[in-house]
Amino acid sequence: MSKKQVNAGYWANVWQRFRSRPAGRLALRSLSVFVLVAFLAPFVANERPVYAKMEGRTYFPLFQGVLVDLGWRSWDARLLPAEDWLDKTYDKVWYTLIPYSPASIDHRNLNARGPFERQRVESLRFRHWLGTDKTGRDVAAGMLHGTRMALWVGLVAIGVALFFGLSLGGLAGYFGDQGLVIRKSTLAIWALFAPLSLFYVVYLPGLSSEPSWQTQVLILLVYLITPLILAMLLSRIFSRFLPKLGQITLPLDTLLMRLLEVVDAIPATILVLALIATMEQPDTTYIMVVVGVVGSASVARFVRAEFLRVRKQTYMEAGRALGFGHFRLIFRHALPNAVGPLLVLLSFSMAGAILTESSLSLLGIGAADRVTWGSILGGLRGQHEIEWWLAFFPGMAIFCTVLTFKYLGEGLSEALGEK
Repeated sequence: MSKKQVNAGYWANVWQRFRSRPAGRLALRSLSVFVLVAFLAPFVANERPVYAKMEGRTYFPLFQGVLVDLGWRSWDARLLPAEDWLDKTYDKVWYTLIPYSPASIDHRNLNARGPFERQRVESLRFRHWLGTDKTGRDVAAGMLHGTRMALWVGLVAIGVALFFGLSLGGLAGYFGDQGLVIRKSTLAIWALFAPLSLFYVVYLPGLSSEPSWQTQVLILLVYLITPLILAMLLSRIFSRFLPKLGQITLPLDTLLMRLLEVVDAIPATILVLALIATMEQPDTTYIMVVVGVVGSASVARFVRAEFLRVRKQTYMEAGRALGFGHFRLIFRHALPNAVGPLLVLLSFSMAGAILTESSLSLLGIGAADRVTWGSILGGLRGQHEIEWWLAFFPGMAIFCTVLTFKYLGEGLSEALGEK
């Protein structure tokens, strides 16, 4: 039997054990609902009609808007998005189930109208079934689109935390204090360019006023990769022309532990707020990155512990005896055996990232044009009366999401035999 077949059999058994547990089944069903809602949100709650007929011509503004948002198409001259879609005159029109976008403002229902209060609408078709906030935005539309934002925040933050945590923790756990011998010139170059790359990723993109997500991703990649490529090229050049500088044993494990102790000494929320305060125009994308960078400390500590355990196993010793390189030992042997327990940590970390972003949105930190569960909760600030629907619906959504990932982590932990 091949190694791939053995691994496939192991993960198939883990999946079977996970699905057989009540916590795992509940987490899967709840997560499926959240993902489905996030995917269908623009097609369920949108002020753009699904179908519209104007002056004898047929339009599909909802689907055209998706292409416009992706940058693949421009608006028709007769469908200027600056106008209110609900105020246009149509020969025939079909709206979505909820004919409001999360940022749509109903000027006739300002000052937080409740679900059971009297609303100024033309018919029940345009009623705000979960009420409105103080600016007249539909709460139901905000809840649906907030689901997409919550999952996106969790995925981006966990991706960033996994990148930095896996890199730092894996290297520290694998090499320890004596395993990494590096040229002094290479160490000096990386000591200069690695913090520079991190600085560019966290701070400089936040100064850009370009709202396009494609541009934001491109800026992140350029700022992250360019300094690292320069560091690699310069280290090669210096190692060839300055071979007499000698080598040094880098105590990676000790350095990482000291760094983690410094990070642990500062509460995570305070550290996130301090980093965000350095940005002139904090955007949701960069808040996700900051949350991920701060959360990478726990991932790095966990990965380090797993690699310390794995590197002493018999198969690792056999690989070294056979002359396998560090790259193959790390990615083909050490990392696959540390993935299982790491998945448990990531499921809990995703819940924490969503909760952190909601807390920041509640405080009014983030992009003002994006509606999240936290920003809906933030609508309670400055109100003389408590509008229960602004607290109940987003609060329950945050609670259910965090509980889902908690059950997901518990189910994975039981299935992997970690409990």
